[in-house]
Amino acid sequence: MKTKNITPSNWEFSLFFNTEKGLFNCTPYKTINLKRLFEIYQSDYLITKSKELSQASDEDKKVIKSQLPYITYSGTFSYRNNESLISYNSSLLPLDIDGLSIEEAIKVQKILSEQPGCVMSIISPRGKGVKALIFLGVEVEFCNHYTTLTNNIEAIAKHLNIQEFESKIDPGQFKLCQPFFIAYSEYNFFNENATPTNWAIENFEKKVIEYKAPNTTNYTPQTSIEQKRIYSYFNKIVSDLEKLFSDGKEGYRHSLIWRVGGVASSLHYAPYLHSEMKLRLFNAIVRMYKDEKEAKNTRAIKTFEDIWNRATPRENKIIEQIIDEYSINLNHLNND
Repeated sequence: MKTKNITPSNWEFSLFFNTEKGLFNCTPYKTINLKRLFEIYQSDYLITKSKELSQASDEDKKVIKSQLPYITYSGTFSYRNNESLISYNSSLLPLDIDGLSIEEAIKVQKILSEQPGCVMSIISPRGKGVKALIFLGVEVEFCNHYTTLTNNIEAIAKHLNIQEFESKIDPGQFKLCQPFFIAYSEYNFFNENATPTNWAIENFEKKVIEYKAPNTTNYTPQTSIEQKRIYSYFNKIVSDLEKLFSDGKEGYRHSLIWRVGGVASSLHYAPYLHSEMKLRLFNAIVRMYKDEKEAKNTRAIKTFEDIWNRATPRENKIIEQIIDEYSINLNHLNND
């Protein structure tokens, strides 16, 4: 990270716009400031596309949404991943409040627009969500960004007078490189000269999990019963993930893929199961995206392979316990 932008006049955003790739375009089109962002929000193109989106069927919605630009609210990137952050908007709080009725959305947008610190609030084209940018009276530490914001949701809702809608605040929007889609609505509020909030949020340090090398690697079960127990363990975990992926909703699917890392990091205990479990998870992810072509186009397969291949062998206490139990039993048998 090269620079830190503290006030709205210094905030910068990466703008992404590719009508063919939509959300899955990860290369920024250009860098823009807050003033330019407001101009784009009120452009003829967005007014037209947002109207189309508000009237679209569920089938057409995906196509039209891919034609909308998006920004990375947290700053500028050379590529949309956390490692490629160039500048950081340290005082910016993004809000994405979903699952509202039209009446609730109008209410929330109005409440937010009246709060000190509100730089922008706008209703989604379909009228069932609200997006907002808030100028915080405190900087959020870059290294603890996601942890701090997610742990402060209750306080944020209280300070912004939207406690009754706390459960509707999407924590996914707090991810550092999360897309922030741009769309027009007549229910909007823009303020380049917002004053910072008169309240602060507590910093929460990101929990660092100490790496503990496993006691056992490339293990070979000593009995058929032990082998069945180890298989049952992995089968249960993979079955649960298959179910999770089958229920994965658009917009949340990609964030589910990281869960395969837990399986990959434990398979050193049972290398003979590696191919089977990987294939099952691969197929489950493909089904989540309907077919392999879409899974490739959305970079789901690449994400899966990256997570799987980078997984580091880790201690698994449940499997260690199974191994210890059978080791003790075998020792008793050998001593009798």
